[in-house]
Amino acid sequence: MGRQSVFKSNIGFGRRDITPPVGIYSRCWGAAEFDCATGMHKPLYATAMVVASENDPDNYYALINFDGTIFANKDDEWETRNAVMEALKVDASQVMIGVSHTHSVMFLSRENKDKPGGDLVVPYLTKIREQIVEAVLEAKDNLQPAHLNWYQGVCDLAANRDLKVADETQYITGFNPEVEADQTVLVGKVTNLSEQTLGVLVNYACHPTTLGWENQLISPDYIGSLRETVETHYPGALCLFLLGACGELAPSLQYCSETWVADKHGMKLGFSVLSTMQGLSNSEELHLAGVQESGAPLAVWKQTAVKKVSNLLQARIVEVPIRIKQEWQDVEKLKKESDKAEDRVARERHLRKIRVRESLGDTTDFRLPVWIWKFGDTIFVGTQAEPYSILQTELRQAFPNHTVIVMNLINGAIGYLPEAHLYSEDIYTVWQTPFDKGGLEVLIETSKNAIRMILDNAISKKY
Repeated sequence: MGRQSVFKSNIGFGRRDITPPVGIYSRCWGAAEFDCATGMHKPLYATAMVVASENDPDNYYALINFDGTIFANKDDEWETRNAVMEALKVDASQVMIGVSHTHSVMFLSRENKDKPGGDLVVPYLTKIREQIVEAVLEAKDNLQPAHLNWYQGVCDLAANRDLKVADETQYITGFNPEVEADQTVLVGKVTNLSEQTLGVLVNYACHPTTLGWENQLISPDYIGSLRETVETHYPGALCLFLLGACGELAPSLQYCSETWVADKHGMKLGFSVLSTMQGLSNSEELHLAGVQESGAPLAVWKQTAVKKVSNLLQARIVEVPIRIKQEWQDVEKLKKESDKAEDRVARERHLRKIRVRESLGDTTDFRLPVWIWKFGDTIFVGTQAEPYSILQTELRQAFPNHTVIVMNLINGAIGYLPEAHLYSEDIYTVWQTPFDKGGLEVLIETSKNAIRMILDNAISKKY
């Protein structure tokens, strides 16, 4: 990252426990042989950060993440997001709700109410909505002048998971040691005017799939241990996890039944976060202060704070036109294929396919919404899809003087966006997605253009 500024605004954090009851329908993996979890690994949480401009303290931005897989039903997602919008009296551009994407909880959908343990599903969806609103209102009540400063580091937890076995035509979903993964971790530290740490934002791209189909415990996966590691070091602060563009990224060791593996993964990322914050932030730089003669002429570098402070906030939603695959356009045909499925795994795949297709509406060209925020020199980009990591690497290369936070599964979930060259391959992320070839590339270019417009002050937004 290049020379940047500190973002200063009114910032507050809030959190609520959203742990579901034991016995709730929690089937997530097609290969699982059970429907209801038998216990808990760690609590599940909803964590919120609310930001209000110094120039307009009653105009709020809410960034929320909670421990969930995906909103499989668009109405469940909208009711939750709309409740936050109404609580803060803000428009749709000012709320981003993401999931941690742990695979050790249920798919969030009222359609599961008739499954084993399904009688607990709708009450739990209500609990999530209510607790998210409470976390947001707590964050609003905790608003105070604060600085947001970013640090950039690395963590080798994430690995490429598109593996093509020799002499096979099919890709399998698992660790591929031959392809380098984007292991960037971006850490945002929020401190008040007394230098007290209020919150730590962690943006990292890695599927929380440590725990697989044999695990019968509800779990936040590695995010639970990540939070504990960071918050133990910063008592009183809340760790807000922001899942990055992880379409093809996951831990090399995954699909485990032992929860200690998830804990170990979370500690690895947590220690990387803590280590990263010990280096230079994006508002600091080194300058050559002089030469000290000793046994050798020694270059003396000094650390200097960049004095520029920004309080600018902007938000907008852009729409990205993405073509839906021909074979996904007939919902009735998809339902007939589901009825013909002979085993449980195949039926589960078809049901998820139908849910995704119905969430797109009656269209052949979907308009993918992308939320873009500008907080000083920080750019937040959130999408409902699961793009490959090239989205974040391309955007960061295009805007080297800005911190670019890219987030998957924001305000809904609708499918993967793999790179175009993979559409000729037999690979999960291609046959799972409703989107045709080229969607990711359109998303990248549209996001670049939208960010340029914001940076050029071409978009007006009242505060």
